[in-house]
Amino acid sequence: MADPNNPAAGMPQMPTGAPGMQQQNPMMQMMQMMQMMQMMGGGLGGVPTIDPAAIPFATGQLQPDTDSGLDSDIIRPATLANLVKSQQGVRTGSVLDRLCLTEDATGSLGGLPKGCTIAFAGPPGMGKTRTAISALSLVAQTGQKVAFVVAEEGFHDESESGRDDLASRMAKIGMSATGLDEAELRTQVLENIYVLESQYHKGQTWDDFVSKYRYLVEKQDIKFVVIDSLNMLDPTKHRTADNLSALKTYNHERGITALCIGQIKDTGSPVGGEALMHTADAVYLLEEMGLTSKDMAAKWGGNYRDRIHVIRIVKSVTTPIFPHPVRVEREAGTGVLRPHPDQPEEYALLPEA
Repeated sequence: MADPNNPAAGMPQMPTGAPGMQQQNPMMQMMQMMQMMQMMGGGLGGVPTIDPAAIPFATGQLQPDTDSGLDSDIIRPATLANLVKSQQGVRTGSVLDRLCLTEDATGSLGGLPKGCTIAFAGPPGMGKTRTAISALSLVAQTGQKVAFVVAEEGFHDESESGRDDLASRMAKIGMSATGLDEAELRTQVLENIYVLESQYHKGQTWDDFVSKYRYLVEKQDIKFVVIDSLNMLDPTKHRTADNLSALKTYNHERGITALCIGQIKDTGSPVGGEALMHTADAVYLLEEMGLTSKDMAAKWGGNYRDRIHVIRIVKSVTTPIFPHPVRVEREAGTGVLRPHPDQPEEYALLPEA
């Protein structure tokens, strides 16, 4: 019978060990044994153990850290070599050479700003593509490899349907721009031109274009690119500015000059709007201008109510810009845009540097 004064009375007792030893929990006994082995310099199986907190400080434990981490995105300008530079130009043989100015704004740069990504927008049929192809030919003639991204039409008509295709037009414009015959054009110019077709109706996406573009420019060390047109690489027209931003960053890293032809809205602003104009390094707008008064017509060398074509440079992040519209005409035979002889004297273009 249980003793009410002793609660433990009558409860089963755990077996005891050796006489005189106090009963312990088996887990506690194991932990005590391991602590004793560590104090004696041993471990399980006779292998010495190390305090986990000391492992990072033990000799030979650390591996070289090759990941620069957040430091890779931090630049210290004071450590840069060749810090101060002057903007160079890429000659196109067109009116585009006259709109960016030298640093002191006393002369025309004589070309597109080198290493920049440029938006060249305007209505259809006004000479944008022909002007760009002429530039492509002149740069290729210097020995530099160039790329032509075609997104609006087929480049070569293999079926011989009778169409004057883009390849044919390129050859004729190239011969006119360089003064070479067809055989000379093949060896001196076309050998340096690479055409990348990226038409959306063939299932091409922006990501497809990017992978092919990177492959081409890195394999061939391309430094000058014409894209015709930037808008057609995204037919939804919703991501034109975002696409240009990504393209520009990559071009800067590779030292690529890119002339991106674009479309223009009825409002006169390019497709992509203010975001595109903010993103591009330089922006050229080709426009129609109405001569709405007799005085204005006399000033621009036209007739009252005529509509003339002008080009404006809206911005350039690396150079001063020509502050006035420039009247343009299309060169006979090629359609390349040239300064019109009736440009007002008060808006006279500056001499090339």
